[in-house]
Amino acid sequence: MLTTLEGLILPPASGLILLLAGLLLWRRRMGRLVAGAGLVWLYVAAMPVFAGWLLVGLERPYAMTPTVPSEAQAIVILAGGRYRHAEEYGGESVNAFSLERLRYGAQLHRDTGLPLLVSGGRVQGDEPASEARLIADVLEREMGVSVRWLEEESRNTFENARFSARMLRDEGIDHVLLVSHALHMPRALWSFDRTGLEATPFPTRRISTDGGPYRHRDFLPHPRAMWHTAFAMHEYLGLAWYRARYGRMKDEG
Repeated sequence: MLTTLEGLILPPASGLILLLAGLLLWRRRMGRLVAGAGLVWLYVAAMPVFAGWLLVGLERPYAMTPTVPSEAQAIVILAGGRYRHAEEYGGESVNAFSLERLRYGAQLHRDTGLPLLVSGGRVQGDEPASEARLIADVLEREMGVSVRWLEEESRNTFENARFSARMLRDEGIDHVLLVSHALHMPRALWSFDRTGLEATPFPTRRISTDGGPYRHRDFLPHPRAMWHTAFAMHEYLGLAWYRARYGRMKDEG
């Protein structure tokens, strides 16, 4: 239900809905205004300069090459999704998001020697393997990196944090390096903060640039910019939803 609602709010669906509604009411002045609003929104959402503005607010608070704190005891990699029907790999595998995260997590593991926890369950409930298991398979088989802990029950970022924190506290761990995409880091850090587990952000794959001087093409619509706008809005909406749903929850035990 929530996924469907979000899909209707995000571009391009939201713009197309406005445009269609306006066309149905075209004989009325309000209909023409609604159709115009839909067209304007589709154009704005597809502008690289607008997508970049949204992304900067998510990605820029975190350094891309932070210093590893001496108190860190483990590395947590958050799963980013699965590649279904991966026939070339004999079934399912990790998607591009998970691959980027696990690659950076492997590098941090080699650089620091800290043990790895991978977090990610079965979002749909009927998948043959958890996302954590798929990531661990790639790390161990293709990169020669061992995973110490698998958290396989979570279905969203908040559960990633909650269940990972419980596992790590049982091991006496209270400070971790957190690996996820730069645009996902605000929601991930907020979730870990609710658990009381100290998490130092180690983001990967920053999309936004340093900004101006802008070029004319930054104001011209592009499919990639529409995609980036949708991803950024997904994170802003997700963070707002988490604060409303989980804001009063504290899981420190």
